Amino acid sequence: MSTAKTVLVVDDEAPIRMALDRMLQEWGYRVQQAASATEALEVMLAQPASIILVDLIMPGHDGFWLMERIREKWPTTPIVVITGADEQDAIEKSRRDGAIDYVLKPFERELLRQAVSRAEAALGGPPTS
Repeated sequence: MSTAKTVLVVDDEAPIRMALDRMLQEWGYRVQQAASATEALEVMLAQPASIILVDLIMPGHDGFWLMERIREKWPTTPIVVITGADEQDAIEKSRRDGAIDYVLKPFERELLRQAVSRAEAALGGPPTS
Protein backbone atom coordinates (compact mmCIF):
# COMPACT_ATOMS: atom_id res chain seq x y z
CA MET A 1 0.00 0.00 0.00
CA SER A 2 3.02 2.30 0.31
CA THR A 3 2.90 2.90 -3.46
CA ALA A 4 -0.77 3.89 -3.34
CA LYS A 5 -1.51 7.29 -4.83
CA THR A 6 -3.22 9.87 -2.65
CA VAL A 7 -6.43 11.46 -3.90
CA LEU A 8 -7.72 14.73 -2.44
CA VAL A 9 -11.53 14.92 -2.55
CA VAL A 10 -12.81 18.51 -2.44
CA ASP A 11 -16.58 18.90 -2.03
CA ASP A 12 -18.70 20.93 0.37
CA GLU A 13 -21.17 18.04 0.76
CA ALA A 14 -20.02 15.54 3.42
CA PRO A 15 -22.07 12.60 2.01
CA ILE A 16 -20.37 13.04 -1.39
CA ARG A 17 -16.91 13.17 0.23
CA MET A 18 -17.66 10.04 2.26
CA ALA A 19 -18.98 8.09 -0.75
CA LEU A 20 -15.93 9.04 -2.80
CA ASP A 21 -13.64 8.19 0.11
CA ARG A 22 -15.10 4.68 0.35
CA MET A 23 -14.88 4.02 -3.40
CA LEU A 24 -11.36 5.35 -3.74
CA GLN A 25 -10.13 3.29 -0.80
CA GLU A 26 -11.73 0.19 -2.33
CA TRP A 27 -9.73 0.92 -5.47
CA GLY A 28 -6.50 1.13 -3.46
CA TYR A 29 -6.04 4.87 -3.06
CA ARG A 30 -5.23 6.84 0.08
CA VAL A 31 -7.78 9.62 0.51
CA GLN A 32 -7.63 13.13 1.92
CA GLN A 33 -10.73 15.29 2.21
CA ALA A 34 -11.47 19.01 2.14
CA ALA A 35 -14.85 20.72 2.51
CA SER A 36 -13.78 23.94 0.74
CA ALA A 37 -11.29 25.30 -1.76
CA THR A 38 -9.40 27.08 1.03
CA GLU A 39 -9.17 23.90 3.10
CA ALA A 40 -7.98 22.01 0.01
CA LEU A 41 -5.06 24.42 -0.39
CA GLU A 42 -4.15 23.94 3.27
CA VAL A 43 -4.20 20.15 2.80
CA MET A 44 -2.05 20.39 -0.34
CA LEU A 45 0.49 22.62 1.41
CA ALA A 46 0.74 20.17 4.31
CA GLN A 47 0.85 16.98 2.21
CA PRO A 48 0.33 17.28 -1.56
CA ALA A 49 -1.99 14.72 -3.13
CA SER A 50 -1.21 12.90 -6.39
CA ILE A 51 -4.69 13.49 -7.86
CA ILE A 52 -7.43 15.98 -7.00
CA LEU A 53 -11.20 15.49 -7.39
CA VAL A 54 -12.87 18.88 -7.13
CA ASP A 55 -16.45 20.09 -7.12
CA LEU A 56 -17.03 23.28 -9.11
CA ILE A 57 -19.84 24.80 -7.08
CA MET A 58 -18.95 25.42 -3.43
CA PRO A 59 -19.59 28.24 -0.99
CA GLY A 60 -16.78 30.77 -0.81
CA HIS A 61 -14.17 30.08 -3.45
CA ASP A 62 -15.34 27.74 -6.21
CA GLY A 63 -13.58 24.91 -7.98
CA PHE A 64 -12.34 27.19 -10.76
CA TRP A 65 -10.58 29.35 -8.16
CA LEU A 66 -9.00 26.24 -6.66
CA MET A 67 -7.88 24.86 -10.02
CA GLU A 68 -6.13 28.16 -10.77
CA ARG A 69 -4.19 27.96 -7.47
CA ILE A 70 -3.38 24.29 -7.97
CA ARG A 71 -2.01 25.00 -11.47
CA GLU A 72 0.21 27.79 -10.05
CA LYS A 73 1.84 25.66 -7.34
CA TRP A 74 1.39 22.04 -8.57
CA PRO A 75 1.14 22.36 -12.36
CA THR A 76 1.38 18.63 -13.12
CA THR A 77 -1.17 17.40 -10.56
CA PRO A 78 -4.11 15.84 -12.44
CA ILE A 79 -7.50 17.33 -11.59
CA VAL A 80 -10.84 15.60 -12.16
CA VAL A 81 -13.93 17.79 -11.84
CA ILE A 82 -16.96 16.25 -10.12
CA THR A 83 -19.95 18.50 -10.59
CA GLY A 84 -23.70 18.69 -10.73
CA ALA A 85 -23.40 21.56 -13.22
CA ASP A 86 -24.19 19.90 -16.55
CA GLU A 87 -23.41 23.05 -18.51
CA GLN A 88 -21.17 22.95 -21.55
CA ASP A 89 -19.57 26.30 -20.65
CA ALA A 90 -18.55 25.03 -17.20
CA ILE A 91 -17.17 21.81 -18.65
CA GLU A 92 -15.18 23.67 -21.32
CA LYS A 93 -13.86 26.18 -18.77
CA SER A 94 -12.77 23.37 -16.45
CA ARG A 95 -10.84 21.79 -19.33
CA ARG A 96 -9.21 25.13 -20.19
CA ASP A 97 -8.32 25.55 -16.51
CA GLY A 98 -6.47 22.24 -16.55
CA ALA A 99 -8.96 19.54 -15.57
CA ILE A 100 -8.01 16.22 -17.13
CA ASP A 101 -11.59 14.93 -16.95
CA TYR A 102 -14.99 15.57 -15.42
CA VAL A 103 -17.74 13.42 -13.97
CA LEU A 104 -21.31 14.61 -13.54
CA LYS A 105 -23.18 14.11 -10.26
CA PRO A 106 -24.82 11.87 -9.43
CA PHE A 107 -21.78 10.01 -10.71
CA GLU A 108 -21.73 6.49 -12.00
CA ARG A 109 -19.14 4.37 -10.23
CA GLU A 110 -17.53 3.07 -13.44
CA LEU A 111 -17.30 6.52 -15.06
CA LEU A 112 -15.63 7.85 -11.93
CA ARG A 113 -13.21 4.93 -11.86
CA GLN A 114 -12.30 5.55 -15.51
CA ALA A 115 -11.71 9.27 -14.84
CA VAL A 116 -9.46 8.53 -11.85
CA SER A 117 -7.59 5.91 -13.91
CA ARG A 118 -6.98 8.50 -16.65
CA ALA A 119 -5.71 10.93 -14.00
CA GLU A 120 -3.35 8.29 -12.64
CA ALA A 121 -2.16 7.47 -16.17
CA ALA A 122 -1.36 11.19 -16.62
CA LEU A 123 1.05 10.81 -13.67
CA GLY A 124 2.92 8.18 -15.62
CA GLY A 125 1.85 5.35 -13.31
CA PRO A 126 -0.05 2.25 -14.33
CA PRO A 127 -3.80 2.71 -14.57
CA THR A 128 -5.86 1.22 -11.77
CA SER A 129 -7.36 -2.09 -12.84
